[in-house]
Amino acid sequence: MLDALLGFVFELVLNLVGTAIVKLFGVDNAAEAAGVIIGLGMLAIGFAVALWGH
Repeated sequence: MLDALLGFVFELVLNLVGTAIVKLFGVDNAAEAAGVIIGLGMLAIGFAVALWGH
């Protein structure tokens, strides 16, 4: 039950972020902008995990 709820919330957030990226950057630049945003998000998650682990 919890797994399904978390999956639904994750998918909802992903859809909202994707829609916001397309509206901000347009359809042509959306793929490039999404790659940059995802990369920065991964760096931020890695940094947070590194700090949390200490």
